[in-house]
Amino acid sequence: MDDTRTRNTASRYMPQLDGLRAFAVGAVLIHHFFQPPRFAGVDFALLGVWLFFVLSGFLITGILLRSRDQIHDRSYPVSFALRQFYVRRVLRIFPLYYLVLFGAAAFDVGDVRDTIFWHLTYMSNYLFSTRQQWGQLTAHFWSLSVEEQFYILWPTLILFASARFLPKMIITAITIGPIFRALAHLLDFNWIARLTVSLASLDALGLGALLAYCLHHLRDKPGLLKALDQWIRWLGAPGLILLFCLHRLEAYNLIHHVTESSWFIEPALWELVFVWLIKRAASGFIGPGGKILELKPLVYTGKISYGIYIYHPFVYFFLPLLFDRIGVNFFLLPPLLQFSLAAGSTVALAALSWRLVESPINSLKERFVGERVEQRCSLQSYRSQTSL
Repeated sequence: MDDTRTRNTASRYMPQLDGLRAFAVGAVLIHHFFQPPRFAGVDFALLGVWLFFVLSGFLITGILLRSRDQIHDRSYPVSFALRQFYVRRVLRIFPLYYLVLFGAAAFDVGDVRDTIFWHLTYMSNYLFSTRQQWGQLTAHFWSLSVEEQFYILWPTLILFASARFLPKMIITAITIGPIFRALAHLLDFNWIARLTVSLASLDALGLGALLAYCLHHLRDKPGLLKALDQWIRWLGAPGLILLFCLHRLEAYNLIHHVTESSWFIEPALWELVFVWLIKRAASGFIGPGGKILELKPLVYTGKISYGIYIYHPFVYFFLPLLFDRIGVNFFLLPPLLQFSLAAGSTVALAALSWRLVESPINSLKERFVGERVEQRCSLQSYRSQTSL
């Protein structure tokens, strides 16, 4: 059997990646609900979002690379592969997003109604960067906008690029991120623009894509995979140690402006660590780390992490109002209790949403894979051949 085909059918479910998702969304909740001190100069929410970006680049590019193999090995039409990809993405992402968006607009919650056009078109990141301020309840939409903008061109580029150009394209995307952030610093862009403009996050998405590319083509070459693992580890770890030391020096007023001057490269160093984590989780951590990432509550939390991320600012908005109804000031409660109530309510709402809304709609994606797709593609291929 052809080795390429064998590699690309290995699109198995990787539960440890859901464990990583749980940690990513947990970091976001900790930052927004608990507001702890920064970790090595970076807030927890940003770390969670960068991990999500690298994961998205890895998973989406993996799907697209398997589609490339189907196109080349089984004569799948490219147009059909693109349609299949976008329909599956729409079914997974749009229903919950627009349900929450229209619901908030209908009840005139926060600033949603006034800015709804930007959110409908997944341009929230440019709204915040031009206004130089976050939305009251929609600030988290910036990262969803970045991902949707990434989905617009990336599938076409991956599916149509030649085999020789493909790795160069991915590496180019990685280099754009730090270059944009450096230029944004030199041109004195506001700090929200430096963070939210889609080009600023291309290195996170691109590093995930590069990992998917390497695993896709090197799965049967353990020596090269080991070298890749060492390269990631030795690039990321010393850089993070250096940044941590610099941030500590800045905290004690021994040096100044470290965060601002290192901003163009710092995210990439964190992302290298996340690439290593994702690579190990995709292969399967062994020992205590693997057991933790495969804990059922953690895996389930990762599975519903999209809903948790969507809902959490709205839960934090409505929860104090509900407590006011019973004569309790939510913000006078102990911080740990506030966090537990907010995080618990968000997870409960996301679990209910997964069961009643997302999972039934998500199951429709199965109509775009498997035997039925094979039959449709074979029929299209036959028709195209007989029409010549």
